[in-house]
Amino acid sequence: MTARPYTGERDLPAVLDLLADCQAGGLVDMELRSIELRLALENPNLDLVRHTLLLETPDGEPLGFALLWHGEYLGALIQPRARGRLEERLLAWAEGASGGGRLWALCRDDDGPMCDFYQRRGFAVADEELRMARALDGPIPEPGVPEGFGVRPLAGDELEAWLALYAEAFGPRTAALRKWRAYRTDPDYDRTLDLVAVDRQGELAAMGTCSVASLEAARSPRPEGRTEPIAVRERYRGRGLGRAMVLSGLRLLQARGMAVAALTTEVSNAPARRLYESLGYREIYRARWYARGG
Repeated sequence: MTARPYTGERDLPAVLDLLADCQAGGLVDMELRSIELRLALENPNLDLVRHTLLLETPDGEPLGFALLWHGEYLGALIQPRARGRLEERLLAWAEGASGGGRLWALCRDDDGPMCDFYQRRGFAVADEELRMARALDGPIPEPGVPEGFGVRPLAGDELEAWLALYAEAFGPRTAALRKWRAYRTDPDYDRTLDLVAVDRQGELAAMGTCSVASLEAARSPRPEGRTEPIAVRERYRGRGLGRAMVLSGLRLLQARGMAVAALTTEVSNAPARRLYESLGYREIYRARWYARGG
């Protein structure tokens, strides 16, 4: 087995194939799709030499891949047949690449072996997020957009307004705002799925961005789309706009041939969870953020 950094587009197809194998085995958090992986690897702030590692067989088949985002957030993929053999190698690399500082690792709570692995090595659960999904094989109610609002795709000159609404709803998270700006340059971005609600003055009142990762959709017998982020401007909350945005997105994903819609929300966000459950979403697992050191 050889070990080297990721070198760019030449390595991308092999890493995406590795991701697909891990997804098929239920061994990777659903937040890591081909879209998110491409965005991370193309981010100029990622030091590919210091903070990526690709483990390959002598004939170039990838068995493991890891990146260390911001020098402390570990993301790792391990070929299913290599599980139990590469975890120590990847963690040792991350420890060295982080300079002995704080390390974070994301793990599904239904992945017992990986949870046990991190806990045995001194990691503790620092946070959890909900992963929810809903089948799209039945009728979906009409969105019922409140009077005085209209739902349409985001216009090309409205990105800054969209980012401002995101910051109002979720906080001015610099990395997240950069991600969502870059997302609109990804080959899988579909502007017709990037929904907004506007008030009578044409100002953004809510957002409901949907997405489909083409690599996963082409390989899965039950292709999945996303209905997130969903946000409503504070002064317009309580009028049913959030529900209308989710239902509008579900109908679009169903029309695109998706069998499942999925999303992420915070465990502590009870109003969001109630909304999603009322629309047929159910928790499928929790994503655990493990942390150690620092």
